[in-house]
Amino acid sequence: MCAKKEYRLVVAGGGTGGHLFPGIAIAKAFCAKRPETKVLFIGTDRPFEERCVTREGFLHAVAGASGIKGLGLRKKLMAAAKLPLALLGCMAKLLYFRADAVVGVGGFSSGPVILAAWLLRRPVVIHEQNSVPGIANKLSARFAKKIFITFPGSQAWFPQEKCHLSGNPVREEILTAMATSDHKGPLTLLVVGGSQGATALNRAVTKALPKLKALGLSIIHQCGDSDAEWVTAAYADEGPYGEVLPFIDNMSGAYGRATLILCRAGATTLAELTAMGKGAILVPFPHATDNHQEINARYLVEEGAARMILESDLTEERLIHELTSLLEEPQALATMGQCAQRLAHPDASTIVAEGIVSLIQKTESPAP
Repeated sequence: MCAKKEYRLVVAGGGTGGHLFPGIAIAKAFCAKRPETKVLFIGTDRPFEERCVTREGFLHAVAGASGIKGLGLRKKLMAAAKLPLALLGCMAKLLYFRADAVVGVGGFSSGPVILAAWLLRRPVVIHEQNSVPGIANKLSARFAKKIFITFPGSQAWFPQEKCHLSGNPVREEILTAMATSDHKGPLTLLVVGGSQGATALNRAVTKALPKLKALGLSIIHQCGDSDAEWVTAAYADEGPYGEVLPFIDNMSGAYGRATLILCRAGATTLAELTAMGKGAILVPFPHATDNHQEINARYLVEEGAARMILESDLTEERLIHELTSLLEEPQALATMGQCAQRLAHPDASTIVAEGIVSLIQKTESPAP
């Protein structure tokens, strides 16, 4: 019977937390519906990615593809030359794993996996986290049976008959924390520059440390590996002040302690802070493809869930002004949190998982 079948799901893509964490949430929701499921992530060779995937008990493999964004002509040609071998390798991986379906979550590594799945006649589902899709999902849309989107209006980039508004899947621990979140501790600013940190946020915050300390703010600061040394030194100059971490493993705990969040406007970060009902000051990454982070951020700003500072305007003075105005108006900050929570889609991973299950069932051979 179908309920006893051991399903095998492949999650294609990754490279950053913005792609990876929704994939993990979808995989866990799928496993909750089909406990016999085995999951294989096919993505990049970045240690961060493998560590996150294997920690959840899933298998991990490398697609063998290279990104082309921002490369010169010579390196683009070298990356293109890898694609045929990457495609063959992905086909071999899907056959060996006996994949029932593939869900693409974006990133350059997802492309050859999705094309391989289509050539092998395995059903393909895509999830797009951002308001404007990246190159991989734009190209992969023709091979997908269903496309799940996060923002209203994103269907303009895809065949509309394939699109379903699901929201962005959020990690299970965030949803659990969402149900119990009731911040009553000291005023705390959570600074999150994404899974790899953000130098622009790190610089602005460290320059403003004396004034932040004078405001009575506690700080939790995820700064990324590359900036960890000098950011830690800047905090040390202020005495025993703040918590500086290259990467925060317990994000649900950090969100729960935060009064306000200063962050980029990547789709996963926005999904998590709306799930937690937290107001935010958003600083979109200005070099994001098609400026999608600013478009993401403007959606929250228009809904009253956040304020935005463009990176070109991110100065110590502007940061302190925005923080002070919010901290002096507790009701405005509370209203931002309420507006944020209204935008949450806590059932997003379940919606995508159910869509994948239905496709697998349609492609299964009838029982004899």
